[in-house]
Amino acid sequence: MQLIGRGGWDWMINPVFLSLEILLIDLVLGKSFGIESQDIYGATSLLLFGLFYWFIDFSSQTKLQVYMISTVGFLELVFVFFVDSIDRTMIQSILCIVILIVGFSYISRTKVFMSSDSIFVHGLRGMRVFDLTRTTVEVREPGISIILRSGDLVLHEEGVAYRVSGVFRPELLRRRLIDEGGAAPHFQRASWAGTLWVFLLVLIMVAFIELALFVVICLLLPLEGIILGIGSFFTWIVVNLCIFNLRIPRYPLDPAADLQNMEKISVGMWTEVFHENEEWVTKQLFRCGWGHNDYVRHRVPIIGSKICGKWNPLGLVAIHVVMLIYQMIGIKRRIIYQDFIPALPKTRLVFRRPYRYSQEWIPKEFTEENVPVDIQSQMNEFQNDLSLTGLTIDDMHANNFRINDRLEIQAIDGELYTDGEVFLKTVLVRLFDGRQVKGMESVLGCNRIVRWVDHRPSVDDLVAN
Repeated sequence: MQLIGRGGWDWMINPVFLSLEILLIDLVLGKSFGIESQDIYGATSLLLFGLFYWFIDFSSQTKLQVYMISTVGFLELVFVFFVDSIDRTMIQSILCIVILIVGFSYISRTKVFMSSDSIFVHGLRGMRVFDLTRTTVEVREPGISIILRSGDLVLHEEGVAYRVSGVFRPELLRRRLIDEGGAAPHFQRASWAGTLWVFLLVLIMVAFIELALFVVICLLLPLEGIILGIGSFFTWIVVNLCIFNLRIPRYPLDPAADLQNMEKISVGMWTEVFHENEEWVTKQLFRCGWGHNDYVRHRVPIIGSKICGKWNPLGLVAIHVVMLIYQMIGIKRRIIYQDFIPALPKTRLVFRRPYRYSQEWIPKEFTEENVPVDIQSQMNEFQNDLSLTGLTIDDMHANNFRINDRLEIQAIDGELYTDGEVFLKTVLVRLFDGRQVKGMESVLGCNRIVRWVDHRPSVDDLVAN
């Protein structure tokens, strides 16, 4: 029996945030409504929060967490009628400590083993056994798990679903169960929102910080009236420019240093591609300063050079980090949905190498001479597969397609987005990259396969010629 998966400590964000939310509710009740001891309204608010949390259903531990919240809520109701005054904050603090202890115990005990024909899942409630040949597997990434290394693995056997939350790198665990164990992929569809809510949360946090900065400036400036408002506004702009242009050193180690013995076959703005062997290529993404990043034509508030080097403005580093996060989210999606979209070549992550992945080697370039005779029907099938999984792929100029030995198109690059992310992505690209991207258009009439209109060759032009 081989250990192939374990709990990921990233998942502890779930009980930590839950505890902070409970304490925040207690703080609001105490400061705004004067509820310092057990109270009917306090108990009701806790029960309603538990009901809402159960409806959201963040993880397989949600029911247990709701049970703990509801128990404390009912106990508070009992204390109202039968017990003298008790500090309500103490009750909520004990609840939060219990939630954290249970979360810690859950992560410590969660392990997934695989034998020749079975999957063994260890958790708080003991062990469950699944027959590999009759089990289908899927990955769900609720909440903050979208951008972390932990998520949900769901095992389906004979119509019954068993959900294991907080698994470290669930997409890689699913891949091993399929490729090595013989489990079947369970069809899944991307959620409409995808990372949209995470972006909105970050946007709210940034807006709050900027508002706080503006208020502090107003309080510190020795001005009054309309002059105070104008002075604060311009001072706020100057302070932000100083922050955005703060120079920080690049990451000191070349992430591709160990790949230099391989043949380098392509260089992109974010990536270098190395020919690993006859079946695979290795793609290395670069942190800011190590790649080939030219932001000269981007609309960013940077003074001086916009080409990344040894020292980089904080504004460019922030943009670069966001792009890397979305690149890796796209890779995770390729690993998951390549089972349902044949036009996506096989992809695998390189363990313990950040921002690196391997992809199936596709031998033929997409050129006028290599265009398949059934290119339109292949593109329509690609479109249908994307529609079924709820995804859209962009940046699909001709160089991001290749042709395999079976004369099938393969999308070797391009980012995968959910329906909810598409609009926001379009707005941001046009806002920051509008000087070099003139717009976007569908590829051969397929609205889920789009390319940015720029200098790069389009599939439509090659097919027309």
